[in-house]
Amino acid sequence: MKKISISIYSFLFASFFVTGVHAQSLPPFKAGNTQYRSVSLGNYLSELNEENANLKIRRLNIASADANAKDAGMPYLSPILTYARGSMYTQAPYAGYTNPASNTLGAMVTIEGWGKRSAREAQAQADAKRKLAEMITEGKAIETEAIFNYIDALRTKLLWQSYQEAIDALNQYRASGSTQAAEFIAAQKVLANDLKYYSYGMANFVGKTGSELIMPVGTLNIEAKNFKVEDLIARAQENRADIASGQAAVESAAANLEVVKASKNIDFLPGVYYTQTPSYASSGINYGTQQAFSFLLNVPLGNGFLVNSDVTTAANSQAELEVSLMATKAKIVTEINQTYLQYQSAKERLESATKAYNQAKMSKNNIQGILRFRDAEYELFDARTVHAKTLILLERLSGNFEVPNLH
Repeated sequence: MKKISISIYSFLFASFFVTGVHAQSLPPFKAGNTQYRSVSLGNYLSELNEENANLKIRRLNIASADANAKDAGMPYLSPILTYARGSMYTQAPYAGYTNPASNTLGAMVTIEGWGKRSAREAQAQADAKRKLAEMITEGKAIETEAIFNYIDALRTKLLWQSYQEAIDALNQYRASGSTQAAEFIAAQKVLANDLKYYSYGMANFVGKTGSELIMPVGTLNIEAKNFKVEDLIARAQENRADIASGQAAVESAAANLEVVKASKNIDFLPGVYYTQTPSYASSGINYGTQQAFSFLLNVPLGNGFLVNSDVTTAANSQAELEVSLMATKAKIVTEINQTYLQYQSAKERLESATKAYNQAKMSKNNIQGILRFRDAEYELFDARTVHAKTLILLERLSGNFEVPNLH
């Protein structure tokens, strides 16, 4: 069987709406012992975005990042409460010595160095934004793969129906058409197996392995479109998911650099202590209860001002992501130009196949005419498949976000 393969990229999101063109009527697909449920492409993609395991994991990561961003702006006081009893000696230092066991209560908090809290909060918010952009990028890449899988399944179904139409037409010729009909029935078995294969692939995207497989709907009869490469590139620079993800990664790295710089600022740990000593008598003299307050300030001095490699590393990480983002923007020009050339060829093939199909349709009055028409219809479905895939890929490379209409 013929296979259609068009490379797709691991990013992008988009699709397009085109005006429908009425297609030829074909016999219904007979599922045999396999149970199918008919699902339009739009409903299938909605189900995919809700149920896909990778996207569910991404949403959980985003929820965690959002929760972290909400708490990141809170001050890190790190309060320390202290209670001390004593001092208590195991034996009196000299005869007549009295040791009053005092009680000391204390509290200490951390006052963060200048800029630490704001830098930490900005980094958490940038990280949440980056995770959201990454989810969108992965989601649209998965969508593109799923759409192509759907189209492959739909092509297989249409070819099965095309063979059935030819079998029905050959049956009127009895013996003279039986040989060709038998070959077509054998081809249908292969196509039915291929359809099941692609349907399992579609089920895998939505994480469902129930008794019912997905049956694609449509004719692949998508109207050709005209584009200007310059417009496609300009739209891609504004709307591509991978560009948004790359920009979010740069912003996250920049926020991390500020956190590293701010981490070198000195923290202060002030503390207040209250001590109470009970009344006691020593050498015949009575002493009353004594109370005292004290203040303590700790200023931890680390090696932050002496070591600068962490700042260099963070700055280089940001620079790397900036270079990667620039490379992605530059690569857009090549990707769109190459895909545009493929689409021009796909349009020409579709035009030729449609013309040959219309000519063959007029001469289905004998066995040879039926065979020629079936060959022309086969080529038409292949041409439509290549055209649909290339058009969808070109639209998505340029940042169009609508669901394709396969009619």
